[in-house]
Amino acid sequence: MIPGSPRTPGWFRAVLLLLAGFLELRCAAPSQSRDNARASTSLSAVSSPAPTAKVLRVRVYADVDHRARGLHWERGVAGWLQRASESVRGPLGITFELESARAWDRRGSDGPLEPVLDALEEVDAGEDVDLVVGLVAAPATFSGAQHELGFARVLGRHCVLRGLGGELPVEARQRLEVAVLLHEWAHTLGAPHVRDGRGWMSPKYDAGQTGFDARTLALLGAGLRHLPGARVELEAQKAWARELRVAVEAMTGPAWEGPERDFLLEWTERVRASSVVLGPEGTPHSLTPQERQRLAEVIALEKAGRPEVAAEALEPLAVRHPHNERVQLLACYLAVHVTPGLNATRERCERAIARFPREPSLRMNVALLHLHAGRFDEARDSLVAARTNLEARADVEPAQWADLAALFLRAHCVTWAEETAARAQGLAASTAVLEQAARLRRQVALPARSEARTAVVDPAREGALVRAVSDIEALLHAGSSGPARERVAALAQEYPASPSVTLLQCELHLFQGRLGSARTACERVLAFREDAVQAHLLLGVLATNTRAHARARKHLERVIALEPSRTEAWHLLAREYRGTRQLKTLQARYREQFARDLP
Repeated sequence: MIPGSPRTPGWFRAVLLLLAGFLELRCAAPSQSRDNARASTSLSAVSSPAPTAKVLRVRVYADVDHRARGLHWERGVAGWLQRASESVRGPLGITFELESARAWDRRGSDGPLEPVLDALEEVDAGEDVDLVVGLVAAPATFSGAQHELGFARVLGRHCVLRGLGGELPVEARQRLEVAVLLHEWAHTLGAPHVRDGRGWMSPKYDAGQTGFDARTLALLGAGLRHLPGARVELEAQKAWARELRVAVEAMTGPAWEGPERDFLLEWTERVRASSVVLGPEGTPHSLTPQERQRLAEVIALEKAGRPEVAAEALEPLAVRHPHNERVQLLACYLAVHVTPGLNATRERCERAIARFPREPSLRMNVALLHLHAGRFDEARDSLVAARTNLEARADVEPAQWADLAALFLRAHCVTWAEETAARAQGLAASTAVLEQAARLRRQVALPARSEARTAVVDPAREGALVRAVSDIEALLHAGSSGPARERVAALAQEYPASPSVTLLQCELHLFQGRLGSARTACERVLAFREDAVQAHLLLGVLATNTRAHARARKHLERVIALEPSRTEAWHLLAREYRGTRQLKTLQARYREQFARDLP
């Protein structure tokens, strides 16, 4: 029994009136009335098979107020479950077994029970038991409504029950306790209220209630056949949903009609159409406390530089929670960094984008995959979509803009890299992007958008131009002047009046020995961009070969000023300064720059 309070609560008289006939109830499964017998006959199509014995493990939490009612509350809980088992063992073949009785660090019995249920679910997900029960103190008043004494999540695995006053006759209190427990437990298997007032699923408790009606027994039998697997396995859940729907569709008439029945039918339809296991609300399962702990461990592994181990540890969560945004974002991120070359990685991230289309980090990770595979146009498009996602947000961390800017630069979208980096001013990462973008512009003679006098390239086409410049230079260095000439001609048609194309023409003329044409082309480039470092280098080479020493030194010194790392300019300049005082000065400058002697 559950020990009672030493004082008489205000609702005691109301309970006695409700229980006036309750002492006549039997603990064993009641025999059906004529009406119930007729209902049972008409339910032959949905009647459950003969029940098989099944043990349901129950974990019980008692809050501070409930524990204060007596020293040996755990014994009362065990007896309570035993009496409940005796009431349903016949029709359902089940036995409630106490897994553990635990203290619950909460207090307060007034107010609705749904927030209390939420708190219980947060404390214990209950995935290793069949039912988690939270016990709180008796209410200050009593109306007979089921939600006053108990509350359960339909299709969940938790319920909260209020204690009953010790002033009630012992047998009456015990029978009412059984009715309350079985009513709420039945909800967790999907049983709706039955408004005929005769059974345990009535919305209001009454002394004349006698067990579960035949339709409810059929529904409970379906749940017992498929649970607990149906809460975690997709096919088991679909099988349960099919049987549950048959049972619910048989619940016709005023006693069952209403939002509860509609909800159950909608839930079974969602399960039928779903590709993942759904929770009680008809949405994918949220993370349990244990799973949240596992997720924190995965994040710690990644931060510790162990992405492979982190990815392996996360995979079970990723499979089980395909609609959990945080899990899927992390799964995509880890896969991109561990296995970027696998098609499965791209498919994983694209599925995540389909589920969470407003998340910019997913687009950025997919862009990384495209960059890894050399798909620069696809990377550009993913980055533009990521930028749109970020712009739609009211509050964006500056580091996100800096990350996006770095990716734009890797895709050779120089203008967009600069514009994006400008949104995160002051960050070292943004400063680095701006410096590298400026260097790339100097290298390929790419005009800035602010230079209205030049033929500015559409930012969406900058990447293709930058890569073309690099490819054609590689052809020239490999001695393939023919293919290089064809590529330059095609590029001139695509990017007319572009200083970058003019720079390539300068290199091509120089390679072919057409020195005058080369000089003219490179000087035209410098008219567009005086800091075009490659044009200065080419003019320096041309001047060196024609013994125009003053001109050679001028252009080569400019190369070193713009790009000190260009060692070929240092070497050419050393030849120009040979036999002069400037050579020693140059050698000292080189030693300071590179910490070694000039060869």
